[in-house]
Amino acid sequence: QAIRAVSLARAGRMEGSSSGSGSGRRSASGCSRRSKAQPDDVIFVVRGTSNVARIPREVLTVEVSPVLEAMITEWEELQEGSKQPRGERDEEGRYILDGPLSQPAFVAVMEAIRKGGVRLPRPSESPADSLQDNLEAQLEACRYADYYLLPAQVKMQLTRELLSAFVRTGPPPEEALDLTKVGLCRSEMVLDRIHLEGLNMRGLQLENSHVRRLVIRNCQLADCELGMCVTANDVLISRSRLQAVRLGVFATKITVEASSTLVKCNLRVVEELIVLDSTMEDCSFRGSDEDRKDRQIISAVFRASEILGEVILPFDRTVFEETKFHGKSMRMTKGGASVSFVRMKVHLLPSTDGDARTCLCLEDCDVAKTLRFHHVRLLLRRVHFAKPCELAEVEFAQKVCDITFPRSSSFRQVRFREGLEACIASGCTFESCNLGYGQDAVADCLFTQCRFQACRFPFLEADSPVANFAGSEFVACQIQWSGQFPHEES
Repeated sequence: QAIRAVSLARAGRMEGSSSGSGSGRRSASGCSRRSKAQPDDVIFVVRGTSNVARIPREVLTVEVSPVLEAMITEWEELQEGSKQPRGERDEEGRYILDGPLSQPAFVAVMEAIRKGGVRLPRPSESPADSLQDNLEAQLEACRYADYYLLPAQVKMQLTRELLSAFVRTGPPPEEALDLTKVGLCRSEMVLDRIHLEGLNMRGLQLENSHVRRLVIRNCQLADCELGMCVTANDVLISRSRLQAVRLGVFATKITVEASSTLVKCNLRVVEELIVLDSTMEDCSFRGSDEDRKDRQIISAVFRASEILGEVILPFDRTVFEETKFHGKSMRMTKGGASVSFVRMKVHLLPSTDGDARTCLCLEDCDVAKTLRFHHVRLLLRRVHFAKPCELAEVEFAQKVCDITFPRSSSFRQVRFREGLEACIASGCTFESCNLGYGQDAVADCLFTQCRFQACRFPFLEADSPVANFAGSEFVACQIQWSGQFPHEES
Protein backbone atom coordinates (compact mmCIF):
# COMPACT_ATOMS: atom_id res chain seq x y z
CA GLN A 1 0.00 0.00 0.00
CA ALA A 2 2.84 2.41 0.75
CA ILE A 3 4.40 1.70 -2.64
CA ARG A 4 1.06 2.33 -4.41
CA ALA A 5 0.63 5.59 -2.49
CA VAL A 6 4.04 6.78 -3.60
CA SER A 7 3.25 5.81 -7.20
CA LEU A 8 -0.06 7.77 -7.14
CA ALA A 9 1.71 10.80 -5.68
CA ARG A 10 4.32 10.68 -8.39
CA ALA A 11 1.61 10.38 -11.06
CA GLY A 12 -0.14 13.49 -9.62
CA ARG A 13 3.08 15.46 -9.74
CA MET A 14 3.58 14.46 -13.36
CA GLU A 15 0.10 15.67 -14.37
CA GLY A 16 0.66 18.99 -12.55
CA SER A 17 3.94 19.67 -14.33
CA SER A 18 2.87 18.69 -17.87
CA SER A 19 2.81 22.40 -19.02
CA GLY A 20 6.26 23.17 -17.60
CA SER A 21 9.61 23.54 -19.36
CA GLY A 22 11.14 20.97 -21.66
CA SER A 23 13.39 19.64 -18.89
CA GLY A 24 10.36 19.36 -16.62
CA ARG A 25 8.49 17.39 -19.34
CA ARG A 26 11.47 15.04 -19.70
CA SER A 27 11.53 14.56 -15.93
CA ALA A 28 7.80 13.85 -15.87
CA SER A 29 8.03 11.36 -18.72
CA GLY A 30 10.91 9.58 -16.91
CA CYS A 31 8.87 9.36 -13.72
CA SER A 32 5.91 8.11 -15.72
CA ARG A 33 8.02 5.32 -17.22
CA ARG A 34 9.30 4.32 -13.77
CA SER A 35 5.75 4.30 -12.42
CA LYS A 36 4.62 1.95 -15.20
CA ALA A 37 7.69 -0.27 -14.63
CA GLN A 38 6.76 -1.00 -11.01
CA PRO A 39 4.82 -4.30 -11.12
CA ASP A 40 3.70 -6.35 -8.14
CA ASP A 41 6.45 -8.87 -8.90
CA VAL A 42 10.20 -8.38 -9.18
CA ILE A 43 12.09 -10.35 -11.81
CA PHE A 44 15.67 -11.47 -11.24
CA VAL A 45 17.99 -12.81 -13.91
CA VAL A 46 21.53 -14.12 -13.51
CA ARG A 47 24.01 -12.47 -15.85
CA GLY A 48 24.85 -14.62 -18.87
CA THR A 49 22.44 -17.44 -17.99
CA SER A 50 18.80 -18.36 -18.46
CA ASN A 51 18.16 -18.40 -14.71
CA VAL A 52 15.09 -16.20 -14.20
CA ALA A 53 12.82 -15.94 -11.17
CA ARG A 54 9.76 -13.84 -10.41
CA ILE A 55 9.41 -12.88 -6.77
CA PRO A 56 6.48 -10.97 -5.17
CA ARG A 57 7.66 -7.53 -4.15
CA GLU A 58 6.06 -7.70 -0.74
CA VAL A 59 8.27 -10.61 0.38
CA LEU A 60 11.50 -8.73 -0.41
CA THR A 61 12.00 -7.16 3.00
CA VAL A 62 15.00 -6.34 5.10
CA GLU A 63 14.35 -9.44 7.20
CA VAL A 64 14.46 -11.77 4.18
CA SER A 65 17.36 -10.22 2.22
CA PRO A 66 18.62 -6.74 3.08
CA VAL A 67 20.96 -6.84 0.06
CA LEU A 68 18.24 -7.42 -2.55
CA GLU A 69 15.79 -5.14 -0.77
CA ALA A 70 18.30 -2.27 -0.81
CA MET A 71 19.02 -2.79 -4.52
CA ILE A 72 15.32 -2.68 -5.45
CA THR A 73 14.60 0.30 -3.20
CA GLU A 74 17.37 2.35 -4.84
CA TRP A 75 15.76 1.84 -8.24
CA GLU A 76 12.27 2.59 -6.94
CA GLU A 77 13.41 5.86 -5.36
CA LEU A 78 15.54 6.89 -8.32
CA GLN A 79 15.21 10.65 -9.09
CA GLU A 80 16.30 12.67 -12.12
CA GLY A 81 19.98 13.54 -11.77
CA SER A 82 20.53 11.31 -8.70
CA LYS A 83 23.40 8.88 -8.38
CA GLN A 84 23.12 5.71 -10.44
CA PRO A 85 22.01 2.76 -8.25
CA ARG A 86 24.56 0.08 -7.49
CA GLY A 87 22.41 -2.69 -8.94
CA GLU A 88 21.82 -3.27 -12.65
CA ARG A 89 18.67 -3.73 -14.74
CA ASP A 90 18.30 -4.89 -18.33
CA GLU A 91 16.05 -3.40 -21.04
CA GLU A 92 13.12 -5.47 -19.81
CA GLY A 93 13.41 -4.06 -16.30
CA ARG A 94 14.77 -7.26 -14.78
CA TYR A 95 17.30 -7.03 -11.97
CA ILE A 96 20.66 -8.55 -12.94
CA LEU A 97 22.41 -10.76 -10.38
CA ASP A 98 25.87 -12.31 -10.41
CA GLY A 99 24.71 -15.70 -9.16
CA PRO A 100 24.03 -18.45 -8.45
CA LEU A 101 25.03 -19.71 -11.88
CA SER A 102 23.86 -23.25 -11.22
CA GLN A 103 20.16 -23.66 -11.87
CA PRO A 104 19.48 -25.93 -8.84
CA ALA A 105 21.29 -23.47 -6.56
CA PHE A 106 19.45 -20.51 -8.11
CA VAL A 107 16.08 -22.24 -7.70
CA ALA A 108 16.83 -23.13 -4.08
CA VAL A 109 17.87 -19.57 -3.14
CA MET A 110 14.96 -17.91 -4.96
CA GLU A 111 12.48 -20.36 -3.48
CA ALA A 112 13.82 -19.60 0.00
CA ILE A 113 13.27 -15.89 -0.69
CA ARG A 114 9.78 -16.56 -2.09
CA LYS A 115 8.92 -18.47 1.11
CA GLY A 116 10.00 -15.49 3.16
CA GLY A 117 13.16 -17.21 4.42
CA VAL A 118 11.11 -19.73 6.37
CA ARG A 119 12.26 -22.97 4.75
CA LEU A 120 13.65 -24.45 1.57
CA PRO A 121 11.62 -26.68 -0.77
CA ARG A 122 11.99 -30.36 -0.12
CA PRO A 123 13.31 -32.55 -2.94
CA SER A 124 9.83 -34.04 -3.44
CA GLU A 125 8.45 -30.56 -4.15
CA SER A 126 10.93 -29.77 -6.94
CA PRO A 127 12.71 -32.97 -7.95
CA ALA A 128 14.14 -31.53 -11.16
CA ASP A 129 15.92 -28.72 -9.34
CA SER A 130 16.91 -30.60 -6.18
CA LEU A 131 20.28 -29.90 -4.57
CA GLN A 132 20.65 -33.55 -3.62
CA ASP A 133 23.74 -35.25 -5.07
CA ASN A 134 24.93 -31.96 -6.60
CA LEU A 135 27.91 -30.81 -4.56
CA GLU A 136 28.81 -27.76 -6.65
CA ALA A 137 25.23 -26.52 -6.54
CA GLN A 138 25.13 -26.97 -2.76
CA LEU A 139 28.33 -24.98 -2.32
CA GLU A 140 27.03 -22.20 -4.58
CA ALA A 141 23.69 -22.09 -2.78
CA CYS A 142 25.48 -21.73 0.57
CA ARG A 143 27.75 -19.02 -0.80
CA TYR A 144 24.95 -16.86 -2.21
CA ALA A 145 22.63 -17.43 0.73
CA ASP A 146 25.36 -15.83 2.80
CA TYR A 147 26.06 -13.13 0.17
CA TYR A 148 22.40 -12.06 0.04
CA LEU A 149 22.19 -12.26 3.85
CA LEU A 150 19.28 -14.67 3.91
CA PRO A 151 17.87 -15.64 7.33
CA ALA A 152 19.88 -17.95 9.58
CA GLN A 153 17.36 -20.76 9.18
CA VAL A 154 18.09 -20.96 5.44
CA LYS A 155 21.86 -21.03 6.01
CA MET A 156 21.38 -23.68 8.69
CA GLN A 157 19.38 -25.97 6.43
CA LEU A 158 21.79 -25.56 3.51
CA THR A 159 24.76 -26.27 5.79
CA ARG A 160 23.10 -29.31 7.29
CA GLU A 161 22.34 -30.81 3.89
CA LEU A 162 25.87 -30.08 2.63
CA LEU A 163 27.75 -31.55 5.61
CA SER A 164 25.61 -34.67 5.79
CA ALA A 165 27.08 -35.84 2.45
CA PHE A 166 30.02 -33.56 1.59
CA VAL A 167 31.51 -36.15 -0.75
CA ARG A 168 33.63 -36.05 -3.89
CA THR A 169 34.56 -39.16 -5.83
CA GLY A 170 38.20 -39.88 -6.55
CA PRO A 171 41.29 -38.45 -4.86
CA PRO A 172 41.18 -34.98 -3.23
CA PRO A 173 41.84 -32.08 -5.65
CA GLU A 174 45.16 -30.25 -5.50
CA GLU A 175 43.60 -26.85 -4.78
CA ALA A 176 42.11 -26.44 -1.32
CA LEU A 177 38.55 -25.21 -0.94
CA ASP A 178 38.36 -22.30 1.52
CA LEU A 179 35.15 -22.82 3.50
CA THR A 180 35.49 -19.43 5.18
CA LYS A 181 34.31 -17.96 1.85
CA VAL A 182 31.37 -20.34 1.45
CA GLY A 183 29.26 -18.89 4.25
CA LEU A 184 28.28 -21.99 6.20
CA CYS A 185 26.28 -21.90 9.41
CA ARG A 186 28.64 -22.38 12.35
CA SER A 187 26.51 -23.19 15.38
CA GLU A 188 23.34 -24.50 16.97
CA MET A 189 22.61 -27.33 14.57
CA VAL A 190 21.44 -30.90 15.12
CA LEU A 191 22.85 -33.26 12.49
CA ASP A 192 22.50 -36.99 12.12
CA ARG A 193 26.03 -37.12 10.71
CA ILE A 194 28.84 -35.15 9.10
CA HIS A 195 30.38 -37.06 6.21
CA LEU A 196 33.47 -35.57 4.56
CA GLU A 197 35.10 -37.61 1.79
CA GLY A 198 37.45 -36.90 -1.12
CA LEU A 199 37.94 -33.26 -0.07
CA ASN A 200 40.83 -30.83 0.13
CA MET A 201 39.60 -27.92 2.20
CA ARG A 202 40.43 -25.49 4.95
CA GLY A 203 38.55 -23.25 7.36
CA LEU A 204 35.68 -25.50 8.49
CA GLN A 205 34.26 -24.03 11.71
CA LEU A 206 31.55 -25.67 13.81
CA GLU A 207 30.45 -25.10 17.40
CA ASN A 208 27.46 -25.47 19.74
CA SER A 209 25.99 -28.33 17.72
CA HIS A 210 25.14 -31.99 18.15
CA VAL A 211 26.34 -34.58 15.63
CA ARG A 212 25.52 -38.23 15.94
CA ARG A 213 28.47 -39.41 13.83
CA LEU A 214 31.48 -37.66 12.26
CA VAL A 215 33.26 -39.39 9.34
CA ILE A 216 36.39 -37.98 7.64
CA ARG A 217 37.58 -40.27 4.86
CA ASN A 218 40.20 -39.70 2.14
CA CYS A 219 40.43 -35.97 2.92
CA GLN A 220 43.03 -33.26 3.35
CA LEU A 221 41.93 -30.78 6.01
CA ALA A 222 43.79 -27.75 7.33
CA ASP A 223 43.01 -24.99 9.84
CA CYS A 224 39.65 -26.43 10.85
CA GLU A 225 37.98 -26.36 14.25
CA LEU A 226 35.09 -28.26 15.75
CA GLY A 227 34.44 -26.38 18.97
CA MET A 228 34.35 -27.71 22.49
CA CYS A 229 30.56 -27.72 22.59
CA VAL A 230 30.12 -30.02 19.61
CA THR A 231 28.95 -33.45 20.77
CA ALA A 232 29.07 -36.71 18.82
CA ASN A 233 28.77 -40.41 19.53
CA ASP A 234 31.88 -41.39 17.57
CA VAL A 235 34.46 -39.92 15.20
CA LEU A 236 36.18 -41.82 12.37
CA ILE A 237 39.27 -40.51 10.53
CA SER A 238 40.43 -42.78 7.71
CA ARG A 239 42.99 -42.36 4.90
CA SER A 240 43.18 -38.64 5.60
CA ARG A 241 45.73 -35.95 6.36
CA LEU A 242 44.80 -33.35 8.98
CA GLN A 243 46.97 -30.34 9.73
CA ALA A 244 46.26 -27.78 12.45
CA VAL A 245 42.82 -29.29 12.98
CA ARG A 246 41.31 -28.84 16.45
CA LEU A 247 38.80 -31.60 17.16
CA GLY A 248 37.24 -30.40 20.38
CA VAL A 249 34.36 -32.81 19.83
CA PHE A 250 32.77 -34.34 22.92
CA ALA A 251 32.85 -37.89 21.46
CA THR A 252 32.92 -41.16 23.37
CA LYS A 253 35.11 -42.85 20.73
CA ILE A 254 37.64 -41.48 18.24
CA THR A 255 39.24 -43.79 15.67
CA VAL A 256 42.19 -42.82 13.46
CA GLU A 257 43.03 -45.52 10.92
CA ALA A 258 44.25 -46.58 7.48
CA SER A 259 47.50 -44.60 7.08
CA SER A 260 46.08 -41.30 8.28
CA THR A 261 48.44 -38.47 9.23
CA LEU A 262 47.72 -35.85 11.89
CA VAL A 263 50.10 -32.88 12.16
CA LYS A 264 49.81 -30.31 14.97
CA CYS A 265 46.25 -31.39 15.72
CA ASN A 266 44.38 -31.51 18.99
CA LEU A 267 42.07 -34.39 19.84
CA ARG A 268 39.68 -34.20 22.76
CA VAL A 269 39.29 -37.77 24.05
CA VAL A 270 36.42 -38.31 26.45
CA GLU A 271 36.48 -42.11 26.77
CA GLU A 272 38.37 -43.99 24.06
CA LEU A 273 40.99 -43.23 21.38
CA ILE A 274 42.14 -45.85 18.85
CA VAL A 275 45.01 -45.09 16.45
CA LEU A 276 45.70 -47.82 13.87
CA ASP A 277 48.47 -47.75 11.25
CA SER A 278 48.71 -43.95 11.34
CA THR A 279 51.14 -41.13 12.10
CA MET A 280 50.78 -38.38 14.69
CA GLU A 281 53.22 -35.46 14.74
CA ASP A 282 53.26 -32.77 17.44
CA CYS A 283 49.69 -33.60 18.40
CA SER A 284 48.03 -32.80 21.73
CA PHE A 285 45.06 -34.02 23.71
CA ARG A 286 44.01 -30.85 25.53
CA GLY A 287 40.51 -30.91 27.00
CA SER A 288 40.46 -34.69 27.37
CA ASP A 289 40.27 -34.64 31.16
CA GLU A 290 38.09 -31.57 31.68
CA ASP A 291 34.85 -33.59 31.95
CA ARG A 292 36.34 -36.58 33.72
CA LYS A 293 34.04 -38.26 36.23
CA ASP A 294 35.22 -40.10 39.32
CA ARG A 295 34.46 -43.49 37.81
CA GLN A 296 35.27 -42.69 34.22
CA ILE A 297 38.26 -44.32 32.54
CA ILE A 298 39.90 -42.65 29.54
CA SER A 299 41.88 -45.08 27.41
CA ALA A 300 44.03 -44.89 24.29
CA VAL A 301 45.42 -47.58 21.99
CA PHE A 302 48.21 -46.91 19.47
CA ARG A 303 48.80 -49.89 17.19
CA ALA A 304 51.32 -50.10 14.31
CA SER A 305 51.67 -46.32 14.32
CA GLU A 306 54.35 -43.65 14.55
CA ILE A 307 54.47 -40.79 17.04
CA LEU A 308 56.69 -37.76 16.47
CA GLY A 309 57.42 -34.88 18.83
CA GLU A 310 56.85 -34.60 22.56
CA VAL A 311 53.94 -36.65 23.87
CA ILE A 312 51.69 -35.58 26.76
CA LEU A 313 49.13 -38.27 27.62
CA PRO A 314 46.13 -37.46 29.87
CA PHE A 315 44.81 -41.05 29.78
CA ASP A 316 44.16 -43.59 32.51
CA ARG A 317 45.16 -46.55 30.33
CA THR A 318 47.47 -46.35 27.32
CA VAL A 319 48.61 -49.25 25.13
CA PHE A 320 51.40 -48.92 22.57
CA GLU A 321 51.62 -51.93 20.27
CA GLU A 322 54.25 -52.12 17.51
CA THR A 323 54.48 -48.33 17.65
CA LYS A 324 57.57 -46.23 16.97
CA PHE A 325 58.49 -43.09 18.92
CA HIS A 326 60.60 -40.38 17.33
CA GLY A 327 60.37 -37.85 20.17
CA LYS A 328 62.49 -37.20 23.22
CA SER A 329 59.92 -37.25 26.01
CA MET A 330 56.66 -38.83 27.09
CA ARG A 331 54.74 -37.43 30.05
CA MET A 332 51.69 -38.74 31.88
CA THR A 333 49.42 -36.14 33.49
CA LYS A 334 47.17 -38.64 35.29
CA GLY A 335 48.61 -40.01 38.52
CA GLY A 336 48.57 -43.79 38.76
CA ALA A 337 48.03 -44.23 35.02
CA SER A 338 48.72 -47.52 33.27
CA VAL A 339 51.04 -47.73 30.24
CA SER A 340 51.74 -50.89 28.24
CA PHE A 341 54.34 -51.53 25.56
CA VAL A 342 53.70 -54.59 23.40
CA ARG A 343 56.06 -55.99 20.73
CA MET A 344 58.21 -52.87 20.56
CA LYS A 345 61.77 -51.64 20.75
CA VAL A 346 61.64 -49.48 23.82
CA HIS A 347 63.99 -46.52 24.02
CA LEU A 348 61.75 -44.09 25.91
CA LEU A 349 59.88 -44.39 29.20
CA PRO A 350 56.99 -42.23 30.44
CA SER A 351 57.39 -39.75 33.26
CA THR A 352 54.62 -38.59 35.57
CA ASP A 353 53.70 -35.29 37.21
CA GLY A 354 52.26 -36.67 40.46
CA ASP A 355 53.53 -38.78 43.37
CA ALA A 356 51.45 -41.83 42.44
CA ARG A 357 53.29 -44.68 40.79
CA THR A 358 52.74 -45.29 37.09
CA CYS A 359 51.84 -48.87 36.21
CA LEU A 360 54.25 -49.89 33.44
CA CYS A 361 53.97 -53.16 31.53
CA LEU A 362 56.49 -54.43 28.96
CA GLU A 363 55.48 -57.48 26.95
CA ASP A 364 57.54 -59.08 24.16
CA CYS A 365 59.75 -56.00 24.04
CA ASP A 366 63.41 -55.23 23.39
CA VAL A 367 64.91 -52.55 25.64
CA ALA A 368 67.43 -51.17 23.17
CA LYS A 369 69.23 -48.61 25.35
CA THR A 370 70.09 -47.90 28.94
CA LEU A 371 66.91 -46.79 30.69
CA ARG A 372 66.05 -45.74 34.22
CA PHE A 373 62.88 -47.24 35.67
CA HIS A 374 61.90 -44.92 38.50
CA HIS A 375 58.91 -44.86 40.85
CA VAL A 376 56.79 -47.31 38.86
CA ARG A 377 54.88 -50.56 39.32
CA LEU A 378 56.58 -52.77 36.80
CA LEU A 379 55.47 -55.90 34.98
CA LEU A 380 57.91 -57.70 32.66
CA ARG A 381 56.89 -60.48 30.27
CA ARG A 382 59.37 -61.89 27.77
CA VAL A 383 61.54 -58.77 27.81
CA HIS A 384 65.09 -58.63 26.51
CA PHE A 385 67.52 -56.03 27.88
CA ALA A 386 70.31 -55.15 25.44
CA LYS A 387 72.14 -52.82 27.86
CA PRO A 388 72.38 -52.40 31.63
CA CYS A 389 69.38 -50.76 33.23
CA GLU A 390 68.68 -48.92 36.46
CA LEU A 391 65.69 -49.65 38.66
CA ALA A 392 64.90 -47.26 41.54
CA GLU A 393 61.81 -47.29 43.78
CA VAL A 394 60.27 -50.01 41.64
CA GLU A 395 57.65 -52.50 42.75
CA PHE A 396 56.98 -55.80 40.99
CA ALA A 397 53.43 -56.82 41.87
CA GLN A 398 53.76 -60.17 40.06
CA LYS A 399 56.53 -62.73 40.00
CA VAL A 400 59.41 -61.88 37.66
CA CYS A 401 60.13 -64.89 35.46
CA ASP A 402 62.77 -65.75 32.85
CA ILE A 403 64.33 -62.29 32.68
CA THR A 404 68.05 -61.71 32.14
CA PHE A 405 69.35 -58.43 33.50
CA PRO A 406 72.67 -57.37 31.93
CA ARG A 407 75.78 -57.10 34.07
CA SER A 408 76.26 -53.78 35.91
CA SER A 409 72.50 -53.25 36.24
CA SER A 410 71.54 -51.58 39.51
CA PHE A 411 68.52 -52.16 41.76
CA ARG A 412 67.73 -49.63 44.50
CA GLN A 413 64.69 -49.91 46.75
CA VAL A 414 63.15 -52.53 44.49
CA ARG A 415 60.47 -54.77 45.94
CA PHE A 416 59.73 -58.18 44.42
CA ARG A 417 56.39 -58.92 46.09
CA GLU A 418 56.04 -62.43 44.62
CA GLY A 419 59.75 -63.06 44.19
CA LEU A 420 61.72 -64.17 41.12
CA GLU A 421 62.00 -67.38 39.14
CA ALA A 422 64.62 -68.48 36.61
CA CYS A 423 66.08 -64.97 36.41
CA ILE A 424 69.71 -64.04 35.82
CA ALA A 425 71.29 -60.93 37.35
CA SER A 426 75.01 -61.70 37.65
CA GLY A 427 77.40 -58.87 38.42
CA CYS A 428 74.61 -56.50 39.48
CA THR A 429 74.14 -54.25 42.50
CA PHE A 430 71.19 -54.53 44.88
CA GLU A 431 70.57 -51.87 47.53
CA SER A 432 67.70 -51.85 50.04
CA CYS A 433 65.77 -54.41 48.00
CA ASN A 434 63.23 -56.98 49.13
CA LEU A 435 63.48 -60.25 47.26
CA GLY A 436 60.10 -61.55 48.37
CA TYR A 437 58.58 -64.11 50.73
CA GLY A 438 57.85 -67.81 50.49
CA GLN A 439 59.88 -70.91 49.77
CA ASP A 440 60.06 -70.29 46.02
CA ALA A 441 60.84 -66.54 46.14
CA VAL A 442 64.22 -66.92 44.37
CA ALA A 443 63.70 -70.29 42.69
CA ASP A 444 66.28 -71.28 40.08
CA CYS A 445 67.79 -67.77 39.91
CA LEU A 446 71.41 -66.89 39.20
CA PHE A 447 72.80 -64.02 41.32
CA THR A 448 76.53 -64.65 41.12
CA GLN A 449 79.16 -61.99 41.81
CA CYS A 450 76.55 -59.48 42.97
CA ARG A 451 76.63 -56.99 45.79
CA PHE A 452 73.69 -56.94 48.19
CA GLN A 453 73.46 -54.10 50.69
CA ALA A 454 70.66 -53.76 53.26
CA CYS A 455 68.54 -56.28 51.35
CA ARG A 456 65.92 -58.72 52.68
CA PHE A 457 65.95 -62.38 51.68
CA PRO A 458 63.33 -65.09 52.26
CA PHE A 459 63.99 -67.92 54.72
CA LEU A 460 64.33 -71.17 52.80
CA GLU A 461 63.69 -74.65 54.16
CA ALA A 462 66.02 -77.50 53.36
CA ASP A 463 63.91 -78.75 50.47
CA SER A 464 63.13 -75.33 48.94
CA PRO A 465 64.17 -74.41 45.39
CA VAL A 466 67.48 -72.66 45.63
CA ALA A 467 69.35 -69.86 43.88
CA ASN A 468 73.04 -69.52 43.12
CA PHE A 469 74.64 -66.61 45.01
CA ALA A 470 78.22 -67.73 44.47
CA GLY A 471 80.83 -65.03 44.73
CA SER A 472 78.35 -62.40 45.96
CA GLU A 473 78.87 -59.90 48.76
CA PHE A 474 76.31 -59.29 51.48
CA VAL A 475 76.35 -56.16 53.63
CA ALA A 476 73.84 -55.59 56.48
CA CYS A 477 71.27 -57.93 54.93
CA GLN A 478 68.35 -59.61 56.69
CA ILE A 479 66.57 -62.95 56.44
CA GLN A 480 62.83 -62.57 56.85
CA TRP A 481 60.30 -65.13 57.99
CA SER A 482 56.68 -65.00 56.94
CA GLY A 483 53.75 -66.86 58.34
CA GLN A 484 52.18 -66.79 61.83
CA PHE A 485 55.15 -65.11 63.52
CA PRO A 486 56.93 -63.01 60.88
CA HIS A 487 60.31 -61.63 61.92
CA GLU A 488 63.78 -60.87 60.59
CA GLU A 489 67.29 -61.96 61.49
CA SER A 490 70.72 -60.89 60.34
